Amino acid sequence: MRGSDRLGLALMAALALSLTALEPVTADGRLYLEALAMIVVVCASGIVTRRLLPTDRGARLIQALVAFAALVALAMFEGVSTNPFGIPDLLATALRWTVESSAPMPPNQAVRIVAVTAVTLLALLADQLSISLSNPGAALLPLGVPYLIAAFALPTLVTFWPLLWLAVGYVLVLLADAADRSRVLRFQAVGGSRWGMLLGGAISLLCALLVAGLAGVFTPGLDPDRGAPFSGQGPVQMGDPSLDLRRNLQQPMDRRVISYTTGRDTGSYLRMTSLPAFDETGFHLNPIDLMTGSLPAPEGAPGGLARFTIEVAVDDFNAEWLPLPYAPAAFTADGDWRYDPVSLSVLSAGPQQKRATNGLTYSATVVDVTPTRAELSRAIAGRPRDTFTAALPADFPTEIIEIARRITSAAKTDGEKAILLQDWLRSSVFSYSTEPAPGSGYEALTQFLLVDRSGYCEQFASSMAVMARALGIPSRVAIGFLPGRQVGGHYEVNIRDMHAWPELFFAGLGWVSFEPTPSVATPPTYTGAANASPSPSPSASPTPSRSTASDEPSAEASTPADDEPTVITDADLSWLGWLGAGVGLLVVALLPSLVRRGRRARRLAAAAPREAVSGAWDELRDSVWDAGYEWPRGSARKIGGEVARTLPDDAAAAMGRVAVLVERSRYAESVGDTAGLGDDVRQVRVAVAERGRGWWRKVLPRSLWRGFWWKG
Repeated sequence: MRGSDRLGLALMAALALSLTALEPVTADGRLYLEALAMIVVVCASGIVTRRLLPTDRGARLIQALVAFAALVALAMFEGVSTNPFGIPDLLATALRWTVESSAPMPPNQAVRIVAVTAVTLLALLADQLSISLSNPGAALLPLGVPYLIAAFALPTLVTFWPLLWLAVGYVLVLLADAADRSRVLRFQAVGGSRWGMLLGGAISLLCALLVAGLAGVFTPGLDPDRGAPFSGQGPVQMGDPSLDLRRNLQQPMDRRVISYTTGRDTGSYLRMTSLPAFDETGFHLNPIDLMTGSLPAPEGAPGGLARFTIEVAVDDFNAEWLPLPYAPAAFTADGDWRYDPVSLSVLSAGPQQKRATNGLTYSATVVDVTPTRAELSRAIAGRPRDTFTAALPADFPTEIIEIARRITSAAKTDGEKAILLQDWLRSSVFSYSTEPAPGSGYEALTQFLLVDRSGYCEQFASSMAVMARALGIPSRVAIGFLPGRQVGGHYEVNIRDMHAWPELFFAGLGWVSFEPTPSVATPPTYTGAANASPSPSPSASPTPSRSTASDEPSAEASTPADDEPTVITDADLSWLGWLGAGVGLLVVALLPSLVRRGRRARRLAAAAPREAVSGAWDELRDSVWDAGYEWPRGSARKIGGEVARTLPDDAAAAMGRVAVLVERSRYAESVGDTAGLGDDVRQVRVAVAERGRGWWRKVLPRSLWRGFWWKG
């Protein structure tokens, strides 16, 4: 295998590994597939063109043209205009979506096209630096771009794994280059081989990169006011609000604890925090990174959503969590408050942490993340940054998993599955009661779902959350307050309104709230539950339809059929898949023979006599291999004689003349007359091909594969 081929394959693998850094940035799986395809196109076209063309400049030009053609084809397949005057609008759309969305961003066509184009340019740059300019070490620059994007785009620290894969890919590139250089520079080592030295160097480099990565991961932020992790005077102690839930629900005297006014037509659930982790003991908090500065956009939600304001006054209620609707975009409150960038929960970091809310007055601007019924019905499960929200323990009761699958067997999408889970828990099969023992662990949920079927909000919310996880939908349990009752121009929330509800994560929607607990509140309008129990307070419904800044809000549970966008199903585009598969198979079938033809043309085009003779000899050797025969070993005269015995007289004579020229090129001062070399090679090739074994050898020339390890 040629050194450039080996280096091209290593670059292909390294570029693919570098894309893993983008996983927490975007939830668009199609983006990864298209970017990976473009990496293969760029690197494979570079390998092929360098074999076909005699000059590197021509190979680079063809490689760039192939990449450009592939991008144009991709844009046409995506339905994006290829008019160059539309590029500014495409870039503006992608930029706006990127700015207004949170990580991981939901899928967006403009972002996908721009990102894939950027990956293509990075692949071309890496190829040019490593191969054309013979500087593989510089490939770290384009390889590290995805990691840098993740480091700057995410509000939290980048995990360790993307750096590991970046290091592995970079080491592959360096090893490929070292293996090629070792053919010229022979390593001399006492007590060790050159491969041992290469392996030792690779391990040393990998260890250095890993140590640097670990240092970056575990180094705290330097400036809290710039959105860095809070260092403070030691760790902030977090209280678990679920511990207060049952106690507050059973208060002997109900009393007002919160009053608020809002710019919405309905009240809002006031969320304190969410519990992402689940084990045999139930749902609980995880350690979090507290941040300051501007809050990030809600995770997974699209950009351009409408916002509303809320003014809150807390009475005699002690808590370190700030009750806010989801998703807060900004808040103003006295005291030292920090936020969790993953859940957007706001926590006090002041000296009176446990009593931070008592008597507090604050305001907030909130992004309205409420979806429509149609959006939820079409939704599929997403991939949030917090992987704990998708995990179920290995020993989780299989009976609960079977119940979840049976209840949702008729659903076609993950959104429909979530609606069916909520409807089942709100049905007459279950009843609301604060009598059962508290908790959301295995024992409590099994007792609730299989035996008692009676419980309060903690059991209802936890049951829906774990059953959603069993179906592959990430979930968490939110703790906070019901919207309360409207009194004049404001809403009042009592201590017994403390509540728990599940939040499920969907691609393109983000975290969506559900209400599986019967009797205490109506279900969200976007779930369209027909069997919803009436709420004692009509203001408890928190769900006007999703709206943007330019759209009118709607409280309808579903949109008319005429307003539904036309959905192109996979069946409508199935012929494209077959066509693409056919074209792909044809290209794969023809590629080896095209590479073989290009190699022949390059050899026979050599101008210098010695290079022309060497190329002709290599071409005859490959022709013998392609015909299914073995190439003899020995001197040129001996090889020529053995091959000539199998050929007709004219071809045998031509083989003898070529063998003489090879001997002269190796040992004589002058090669001699090479004017008839091309005709002699052609005559021998034709005679050898006529004796070939099987037509398929023309489609898959054996010399391409034998040449990778042939040293004779």
